[in-house]
Amino acid sequence: MFFLFSPLFSWSQSGFESILLAVESDSKKIFERYLDPMMKGAIYSSNAGWYSTAKVHKKLGIDLSLRLNTSFVPSADRVFSISDLEYISTDAENLPTIAGESRQENLFITIPADGIYPEITSTIKSPKGIKSKLPLGAIPAPVLQLGVGVPFDTELIIRYSPEYHRNGVDMSLKGLGVKHNLLQYFGPIDKVPLNVSAFASYSNMDIDYDVQSFSSLNGSGQVAQFSLNNYNFLLLASVDLLVVDFYTSFGYSGGSSSFKLLGNYDLEYNSASGIPINKSLIDPIDMNFNASGYRTTIGARFKFLVFSAFADFTFQRYNTLSAGISVNFR
Repeated sequence: MFFLFSPLFSWSQSGFESILLAVESDSKKIFERYLDPMMKGAIYSSNAGWYSTAKVHKKLGIDLSLRLNTSFVPSADRVFSISDLEYISTDAENLPTIAGESRQENLFITIPADGIYPEITSTIKSPKGIKSKLPLGAIPAPVLQLGVGVPFDTELIIRYSPEYHRNGVDMSLKGLGVKHNLLQYFGPIDKVPLNVSAFASYSNMDIDYDVQSFSSLNGSGQVAQFSLNNYNFLLLASVDLLVVDFYTSFGYSGGSSSFKLLGNYDLEYNSASGIPINKSLIDPIDMNFNASGYRTTIGARFKFLVFSAFADFTFQRYNTLSAGISVNFR
């Protein structure tokens, strides 16, 4: 799951934090608009791929699956405007979001006089989009998960990653899904190939990334923090045949994600007189993103002995393609 956010870390190597040189209210708006499709796409991608059938495992039956979920960013979310910003301007019609094209524009910033410092003007570069680095230009989320049958015609689905501490990255992932057979309450109907289940899930992922070694600004304790929480409430249905299953679902899903830029950032400006002016920011960015809505999924699973391969497509704000393989022991 670290791969989900790894494209985000490229901004730290391209001086993206130089946006902090702008007036605080303007810099926060640029951060938010630039990151918005990645943070929302992460919610949609990590919410997908929990199931490939409505059928639940028999008691102590298990399956282990590897899935790749990919959410497609709408074209409208690949660019953003800064025409409403007070102290930043550009000659460009718009700027790329993180999911947009790899181009940079000149940003002309003004820091108004405040009684201590004179008015300051400067030019910085806008952050690039990383669409070319994303598979299909979309937001990916690889997932490893385990399904286990438990009593009462119920299945538990577990997503878990041991805490990861390497190369300046700290990551943890926890998730739990519950699938419950509804046809058991309707007598003989549960003997037909049709299966209908209720499904609910919740997952959490936290990532801390040390940006100090890549930062273009001096300072200390510079860390980017990402947090992701999401949920699903779905009704599943599938027709389970000998070698192929067809499945669908409908329901409501959503979540929240957050981005924090922590630490001390030393800002240096050149005044009109040529005398450098120094300022410092502490924990400059703290923002939250939300995404939710109704969704519909259709898919198919192909079975061979204990192995399966599956693919499905979810219709929602960021349409999502999910595919994977599994080993099943019912």
